Amino acid sequence: MARSLVKTMAVLVALAGSVLCVESVALAVEYPSRPITMVVPYPAGQSVDILARVIGDGLSRHLGQPVIIENRVGAGGTIGTQYLTRMKPDGYTITMGSSGPLAIAPQLFKSAGYDPRKDFSPIMNVAAVAQTMVVRASSEFHSVADVVAAAKARPNQINFGSPGNGSTSHLTQEMFKQRAGVQMMHIPYKGGAAAVTDLMGGQISVLFEASPTVKALVDRGDLRALAVTTSSPIPALPGVAPLARQGFEGFEAIGWMGIVGPAGLDPAIVKKLHAALSRTLGEPAIKTKLDELGMLTIGDTPEQFAAYIDSEYKKWGDVIRRADVKVQ
Repeated sequence: MARSLVKTMAVLVALAGSVLCVESVALAVEYPSRPITMVVPYPAGQSVDILARVIGDGLSRHLGQPVIIENRVGAGGTIGTQYLTRMKPDGYTITMGSSGPLAIAPQLFKSAGYDPRKDFSPIMNVAAVAQTMVVRASSEFHSVADVVAAAKARPNQINFGSPGNGSTSHLTQEMFKQRAGVQMMHIPYKGGAAAVTDLMGGQISVLFEASPTVKALVDRGDLRALAVTTSSPIPALPGVAPLARQGFEGFEAIGWMGIVGPAGLDPAIVKKLHAALSRTLGEPAIKTKLDELGMLTIGDTPEQFAAYIDSEYKKWGDVIRRADVKVQ
């Protein structure tokens, strides 16, 4: 009797699994049957928003449904990102996230209300932007070594700017300080444009900023680029050596941008979205556009993206704690 009951239970479990598999396949076949909303947790016109609109157009073509961009801004990107956690995991609401809200901000804002390692379904890390270490053209610093030597000789007398407290730019500089063993004074600004203006005016000495923001000024000779924060040189600034090749082995600090869905998103839908994203990134016109924007294409798998979010969360958390970074 007991053996018969066990056998019956095994059959029922197998049937349930088959039903779930059939339902998943059916869901993927019919998805999407209506427009998809891509939430952007930053204002229109910023890098994440620009990338979302470029990628959204491609997704629309490959999925056969409109992709609507919805900007939900505030609190370092956490407002729009937290919004996704309240959405049904049906694939009709996704987010173009970034290193800010998915690795940094939840460790700075107590009100973030989510854990990026658990509360989302990673789909693809789409692209990244390198940080560039720049000084004004007339600066006394002609190399990274010059900056380190001056900071060691004059602790806290060499200042650096950032677009804001807790920004990727700020934390990149903090990581640089920690690796170099130097003390420098942080001057936060309300946005990158103001920081770049004061750098050229001599109010600050050093700045880490996204390469697309400073490339034209470097090309024009207004700024001098001392290093980039990728492991290899970038196409936009091919003659600028990475910090990783200037005595800071393994140094990497990029502003990455990727697509996530709510936790529990059906694997079949994840697969379909990932395939559409891959086809989008494979379009020559899309690649040309990203190159023009100074963005580095990534296009990894959902599993790789999940592991990367985890590693970035740990890396920036360590920097934040060691630097004792606080935000109001």
